[in-house]
Amino acid sequence: MEDEIVKYNNDFNNQALRNFTAEELNLLITLFHKLKEKGTNILEYSFYELKKLIRLEKNMTTKEFVNTIMNVNKKLLSLNYTYRENNTIVQMTIFKTFKIKIDEQILMISLNEDFRFLLNDFNKEWTRFELKEFVTLKSSYTKEFYRRMKQFKNTGFWRCSLDEFRYLMDIPESYKVVNIDTRVLKPIMKELGEKYNLKIEKKYGFSGRRGRSRVVGFEFRFNTEKKIKENISSNNDELSLPDETKKIETTPKKVLRVVEAFPEVKKEKNLTLKERIEKEIGILKNDIQRNTSLLIGLMEDPKRSLDNPVIVTVRKKLVEKNSKLTKLEKFYSLDDDKIDENMKEKIENLLKSGAEN
Repeated sequence: MEDEIVKYNNDFNNQALRNFTAEELNLLITLFHKLKEKGTNILEYSFYELKKLIRLEKNMTTKEFVNTIMNVNKKLLSLNYTYRENNTIVQMTIFKTFKIKIDEQILMISLNEDFRFLLNDFNKEWTRFELKEFVTLKSSYTKEFYRRMKQFKNTGFWRCSLDEFRYLMDIPESYKVVNIDTRVLKPIMKELGEKYNLKIEKKYGFSGRRGRSRVVGFEFRFNTEKKIKENISSNNDELSLPDETKKIETTPKKVLRVVEAFPEVKKEKNLTLKERIEKEIGILKNDIQRNTSLLIGLMEDPKRSLDNPVIVTVRKKLVEKNSKLTKLEKFYSLDDDKIDENMKEKIENLLKSGAEN
């Protein structure tokens, strides 16, 4: 199972998987792996093969496994998966064919043509990870965080608002930050903290008449894929040393540590003003796409009205980001000799604005 690699378009990471259990997530991601680069053909997989891939530890009856398969598709159908393409919003189910042959213990499955890109077209940005590592994770929150972390494996950095984190992780609205610490972040740190050198920082903002400080988001820092490979290589070198050179070391048990402060902002070196504008435009476009998917998902939730505080906040952020993007694109289109000192000052202020959003 070492070579079983999951790979899909990053757009899927913008979708919250509501109410999926850890077992159901294992099966869904396994199906994604099996359908990878298979077009929209109808494929058949035995229950035995699927159980083996998801590393099913308990003895599950055929009836129980059929129920698990049905639950996965049922929950996907209720999601009404959404993505944007050329200013068009597409909403439909991911799987076109989903048939269970109970007596033969076979699942027949195929991708909807409109979602061919999700598991077949990898020219754009995509997420990649080992199926074995994913299915061995215990917590459903850890699994969902792991997928997003792997999206940013080359930068080792992921920042998101509290509202976005709640949505993507499918965290109940009733959870306060202290509940998120113990029930969401703690399991994530327990399973991923040591291997990926994961660090979590809370971002603070002010609200209310008295300007009270409150958590508005998180910043996650972790080892890049390159760093992880270097560590593995280093560990292998140590293991190959003669016995007399080896030393037994005791490592203190790691505990959850969520930093309660902002990281120092490092100054960008050797970037021209135009390059900084270009970089910020890229970040904004990504944020806008992510927040748009978040807003669509929130508005589809029947439990939320359009004046829900979370929806209002996300809408406001989208307006602000789109406004900033429009201004930066206008400045970026100008020739260097057209940008005077007064304009440079405006650009600098614009680049600094929204740094905490």
